[in-house]
Amino acid sequence: MEAEKNHKAEKRKRLKIKTAVWVLLCVVILIFLVIVLLPWFVSSEMGRRIILAKINDSADGEVDFGSLSMGWFKGIRVSDVTFGDSTGRMSVAARQITTKPRYGSILAGSLSFGETIVDEPRVEINFEGLQAKPSEGFVQETGSDQEQGARLLPVKQVDLVVNDGSLKVTGRGGRRVEVTGISCGLAANAVGGYRADEPLAGLNAEGRLGFERAEYMGFDFGRTEVDVQIQDGVLRIAPFSTVVNNGQLNFAGEADFKQMPAILKTTGPIHIVKNIQINDQTTEKLLIYLNPVFAGAVNVSGMANFNCEQLAIPLVGASKNDIEVVGTVSIEGLRLQASALLDLVLSMVGTRAKEQVITVRPTKFILRDGFVRYDDMQMDVGDNPVNFKGVIGLDKSLNMTVTLPYTFAGRTVRVGGADTEDRVSVPLRGTLDKPELDLGKLLQEQLLEMGLRELFK
Repeated sequence: MEAEKNHKAEKRKRLKIKTAVWVLLCVVILIFLVIVLLPWFVSSEMGRRIILAKINDSADGEVDFGSLSMGWFKGIRVSDVTFGDSTGRMSVAARQITTKPRYGSILAGSLSFGETIVDEPRVEINFEGLQAKPSEGFVQETGSDQEQGARLLPVKQVDLVVNDGSLKVTGRGGRRVEVTGISCGLAANAVGGYRADEPLAGLNAEGRLGFERAEYMGFDFGRTEVDVQIQDGVLRIAPFSTVVNNGQLNFAGEADFKQMPAILKTTGPIHIVKNIQINDQTTEKLLIYLNPVFAGAVNVSGMANFNCEQLAIPLVGASKNDIEVVGTVSIEGLRLQASALLDLVLSMVGTRAKEQVITVRPTKFILRDGFVRYDDMQMDVGDNPVNFKGVIGLDKSLNMTVTLPYTFAGRTVRVGGADTEDRVSVPLRGTLDKPELDLGKLLQEQLLEMGLRELFK
C-alpha cells in the first residue's frame, strides 16, 4: 500500500516537472518567435499601417513614411518621412532616418539611441498672416499649467548626425530665414527628461553645427561651422567667424535655458560686424531703428562696422523690450535714395541725398527697454555735417533733435571747419513712418536770435 502511494507521488512529481519543462519550452519558443517575427512584422506593410495609425492617433498633425525596416542588429530605417502639423504652418520631411536604439532602455522607461542619422531633412515653418496681440511683442504663447509641467518623451541619450538639411521660416510680414546645407554632429545626454517650459533643462550635449548658406533680414551668410556645448541646460557657443555680405561676422555667446526667459548673451566685448555691406533689406529691418533718415530709403549701399560691448537677445518667453544692445556703429561709403527726411534737411543747403556719399561717424548707442538712445550721431553728407541725438522707439516713435549744417547767421557749415557760431537745431518728432521736423520751433529760434542781435548792437 505504501509502495503504491510512493509510486503515485513519484508519477505526479514527474508530471509536474514535465509540465514545467513544456511551459518553459513554450515560453522560449514564444520569445524566439517574437524575436524573429517582430522585425518581420514591423517591416511589413501591415506593420507600417498599424504603427502609422498609432502615431497619428497621438500626434497633433499627420505623419507618413514610405517604408520601415527593423533588425535587432542593423537597427531601424525609415524612408520618405513627412509630417504636417494640424495648423498647416509647419511641415517636415526627410529622405531617410536610420537609428540603432538600445532596446533594453525601453524596459527601463526611457529611450537611448546609438548613432542616429537623418538624411536631407527639410523643415518649413510659416507664421505669415498670424496676428499677434499688441501686448505680446515677441512673447511666445504657452499652454496650461498641466501642459507646462508635462514631461515629454524621456530620451536619455542620442548620437545625432544630420546630413544636408534645410530650414525655412517665414515670419509675420514676410520676414524670412532660410538655411541650406545644414550638417550636424551632436552627442546628447538628458537628465530626467525634458519639460515643455524648459526644453533644454537637464540636457548635456556637445558637437558641431554647420551650414552651407543662410539668409536672414538681408544678411547672406556663407559656409559656417560652430562648436556648441550644452551643460546642465546652459548653451555655450564657441567663438567663430563667418563671411556675411562680403564682410565678416564674429560671435560667441551663451544662454541658460533653466531660466525664463531664456536669453542669448555675448560673453564679452566683440567686433561683431566688420566691413559688412548693407542693402535695402538690412536698412528696412534694422537701420531704420538706428536713424530716421533710413526710413523709406531705397538703393542703399555702404559698408558697416559694429563693435559690441553688450548684447542680450531673448530666445523664448520674452518680449522685444528685453533686448539689450550696447555698442558703437559706423558706416562708410553710404549711398541712398528716397529718404524724405534727409532730402528735407539737405534742401536747406541746396543739395540732395542721392547726389552725396555719406559717412556715419562712430556712434555709441544703447538699446534698452524698447528704446535706442545716443547723444551724438554725426552724418557727413558730402562735406556737410548733420548731427542727430535723442531717442528712437522700437514702436517707431521719435523724440530727437537734428542739428543742421548751417548757422543762425545763414552760413553753411563744412566738415572739419573751425566753426565758432552756433548751428541751427530742430526738434524731430512723429514716427519713423512719418517723421516731422518742427520748423515752427526753428522759426521762433531764428526770430529770437535776430531780436537779440538787434538788442545788443
